[in-house]
Amino acid sequence: MIRKTLKATLIAATLGLMLSIVLPANNVFAQSHGKADSRKYQYPNIGHEIRTLPKGNQTVLVNRKNYRYTNGSFYRPNNKGAYVVVRAPIGARVRTLPANRVNFRIGNRNFFFANLTYYLWDQGRSEYIVVDKPDGAESAMGSAQDTVTSPGNSIVYPSEGQSDEQRARDRYECYQWAVDETGYDPASGVNDSAASSDYTRANSACLEGRGYTVK
Repeated sequence: MIRKTLKATLIAATLGLMLSIVLPANNVFAQSHGKADSRKYQYPNIGHEIRTLPKGNQTVLVNRKNYRYTNGSFYRPNNKGAYVVVRAPIGARVRTLPANRVNFRIGNRNFFFANLTYYLWDQGRSEYIVVDKPDGAESAMGSAQDTVTSPGNSIVYPSEGQSDEQRARDRYECYQWAVDETGYDPASGVNDSAASSDYTRANSACLEGRGYTVK
């Protein structure tokens, strides 16, 4: 009887270990590519469903289909009243990118990589376009510098005990708001000191209004 119990326990433990290896935790995956490998960032998995979209989401129209975009993820409504994470549609145009993007150049064009998706910066329209993986991306990204803090590289201290999750959300939403207010995105690579200063003030004001100290 003791042997049977011990055997059953060992089998259960083995199965549990196998499942923990095979199944993704919390239905999210970590971006892993190029220099971003040194730090892991969590995104919702393709197929993950949510009932309420995060604030500040952007409506994106591609091939007559409506998508919702926020912080590096694209969503489509389903027939159950929820939104499902989908692959980034080629040709989609977005105003902002997540903070952990990788910026790299091929020729005279600025590309970005975030959440397993490639973007091309359209300076004329101040937007990022989802594109197929460009030729030479691997070597270009090998020497690229990844961005791991919110645009502007400001240091943000939570003054009201905000969690890491809340702080990340607030930083992204303030970044998005500051870009919308000033029309300037520091990630674009455009050298405009006046616009950059306006963006920094707007971003800092937003964060301070949410209970952070910005330096």
